[in-house]
Amino acid sequence: MTNIKSLKEELDILSLNRKISPVKKLKHNMDLAVKVLRNENPIIRPYDRNDKPGGLLVLDSEIPVVLVPDLHARRNFLREVINWLTPNGETVLERLMDHSLQLLCLGDGFHAEKREYFRWVSSFEEFQNNYKRHKNMDLEMSESFGLMEMIMILKREFADHFHFLKGNHENIRNEEGAGNHPFGKFVYEGEMVKQWVLRFQGQEFLDAYAEFEYLFPYMAVGNNFMASHAEPLEYYFSDEVINIDGDDELKLGLTWTRNDQAKTGSVQKFLKEYGKEFNRTLDYYIGGHRTISTRYNLRAQGKYVQIHNPDRMQIFYSNPEKSADPETDVIDIEKKGAAKDGPYTN
Repeated sequence: MTNIKSLKEELDILSLNRKISPVKKLKHNMDLAVKVLRNENPIIRPYDRNDKPGGLLVLDSEIPVVLVPDLHARRNFLREVINWLTPNGETVLERLMDHSLQLLCLGDGFHAEKREYFRWVSSFEEFQNNYKRHKNMDLEMSESFGLMEMIMILKREFADHFHFLKGNHENIRNEEGAGNHPFGKFVYEGEMVKQWVLRFQGQEFLDAYAEFEYLFPYMAVGNNFMASHAEPLEYYFSDEVINIDGDDELKLGLTWTRNDQAKTGSVQKFLKEYGKEFNRTLDYYIGGHRTISTRYNLRAQGKYVQIHNPDRMQIFYSNPEKSADPETDVIDIEKKGAAKDGPYTN
C-alpha cells in the first residue's frame, strides 16, 4: 500500500490538474482498478453464478460508512471528502488507511452538468466542427477523467473499503443496451464524450474504459442503510442483484428511475427483507441521481433519502452504533474558500 503522504499528493495533483493524465498512466491506473474489481472479496461482494463478483455489496456492519452522492466531475468535492475530519478526529483518508471506515460513492462520475452549462454549449460548437479546436471539451474531459482516475486510485489502494456504484452516466460508449441509455441533457454530452475519446484516446482505450464501467456494483447493504444510484424501480431479490450481469432491465431499474416512477412499497420491502436476510436493522434507503435543492429529500413514505444537491458538498455519515437519521447524518463538508472546479449554480 502507498504511504499516506504519497497517496495524498497523487490525489491532490489529479484534483487540480487542468490536463488529462497521459493515456499510458491513466490506462495503468485503470488496469490496476480493474484487477481489484475482478477479484473482489466474496464476503463483501458475493460472486454470481458465473463465479464473478456480483452486483451487490454487503458492507462491514461494524465500521462507519461515508456515502457520497453524484460527483459529476467535481474533483474538489472528492478531495474535500477524503480530507474531511470524521467524528474521531481523523480524516477519511487516514481511516481508510487503517481500515476503520468505508467510503461508498453512489455513481455518476462523468459530466459536469449544469455548473458548466456554458462550457457545454461552447464544447458543442467544437464537436460540430469535428474538434478541430477543443479547448472547452479538453477542460470538461480533464475534470471527468481526473475524477475517475482518483476513483481508480482509491479502489486500487482500498479494495475492501472503497466502492463506487454504477450510475446512469457511466456509459462511455453512449450506448443503448447493456443496462444503458444514451445521454444528453443540455446538448449531446454522451456522444460528445464518446467522439472526443475516440479522436484523442483511441478505440482501444474507449473499449477498455467501457469494460471498467461494466465491473461496478449496483447496490449496497450497509450497517443501517441500503443504497443504489437511483431509487429502485421495484423490489429485487438479493440473488437477482448478485446475478445482475445480463439483466438489462434490473440495471436500468437501479440507475435510471425517475421521481414517482418506482413501485409503491418497494423501498420498505427492501429494508424489511434485506434486513432479515443480512441480520441488520436497515433504517433508510439512500440514493442520488435526481437533483434536489434542499439538504436532503424524503420519498417512499419517508424511507428513501435523496442527497444529490449539486450546489452543495454533502455526505451521509452512517454510524453503526446508532440508528440512521438524515437530519443529523447528512453533513455539509465544504470548507469556506476551498478551490472549485467551477461555480455551483443550480
